[in-house]
Amino acid sequence: MKSSVVSNQRGIAVLETVPLLVIFVTLMGFGIGMYGAVQTAILHSIGARTYAFETFRQRSNLYYLREDGTGTKKATSMNYTAKGWRYHGIQHESDPRNSFVATTRNIAYAHVPQKAGDNTDETNNRSIYDMKAQNTTIPVNPIWIMVGYGICLNKTCGDK
Repeated sequence: MKSSVVSNQRGIAVLETVPLLVIFVTLMGFGIGMYGAVQTAILHSIGARTYAFETFRQRSNLYYLREDGTGTKKATSMNYTAKGWRYHGIQHESDPRNSFVATTRNIAYAHVPQKAGDNTDETNNRSIYDMKAQNTTIPVNPIWIMVGYGICLNKTCGDK
């Protein structure tokens, strides 16, 4: 007995495999991107914590930065008395300015076109602190990573 073309099941697996491969490759791309972002955050945390412990190393007075000899003369010493706190963080690796800005990592491993939105350096590094609780205007790719460790030096540290 001959089977008809309608009841023939050969070749149907290819139709199921192609969409599954696309989904698998997409998930792998996002998985690799998220792994890179999490790894960056972990390494920045290790670096900032190590730098903090290195500069605080067995010192009874944390008001001075003495690593380069600046604490020997009061006139030229780097003194943190006016600030009341010390903060250690990781600077963005490709930012030429000498300021503390967020490091960016793409979530998607492959190039994904950005949704139209305000994704400028001004927004990423300054206006982020003025945003409302619900953020709906800025795309989530790339992730911003900013890690730091600090210590209060006096009781008025957090009053401002």
